[in-house]
Amino acid sequence: MFWLASFFLFTLLPVAQSFYLADSNPILAFSSQVREGHLYTENHRRGMYLQISQDGSVSGSDVQTPYSALQLQSVQPGHIAIKGQRSSLFLCTDSGGSLRGQSHFSEDDCTFQELLLADGYTRFLSPRHGFPLSLASRRSPDRHLPFTRFLPLKESLPKETASVRAPIRETYFNLDSDDLLGMSQGSVLSPQFSVEK
Repeated sequence: MFWLASFFLFTLLPVAQSFYLADSNPILAFSSQVREGHLYTENHRRGMYLQISQDGSVSGSDVQTPYSALQLQSVQPGHIAIKGQRSSLFLCTDSGGSLRGQSHFSEDDCTFQELLLADGYTRFLSPRHGFPLSLASRRSPDRHLPFTRFLPLKESLPKETASVRAPIRETYFNLDSDDLLGMSQGSVLSPQFSVEK
């Protein structure tokens, strides 16, 4: 009996290893996921949305704007890149904790670790520089405390309707015609029949 078990063990072990799937973890299945929304933050006096302007400046807005619409894309498990939808700029930080938008992605400066807090807010931390993402003023004495917790919210901006409704084509039926449904009018002819003889 022992030899039979060892036979199956040595025979099936290489086969079992060949079926291993590196990304079979269901949590890692969302590694290329892109989420869209607005990042809301607040302190005891004010609430605002993070926005990335066309010139690369990062600021807070009291209401949702087209520049506060963001894409959050996973770059590796637990780490994301944040990109402005309107500005097409990545949110990045430097060694002093200053925020800016830039057109090219830098893994060192534009990657944030996403930490979900117990109250439903999220904190974003720069793994390279160690600073939390914050909209507090650089001159604020407690700049690392306020505006560092963000709540991802869905867009509440009205959608722009760029499409104009196509005019409805009215159809008239000629009851005296041999072609009652008008199928020969404007129809495509076969190349065989359209060749002149």
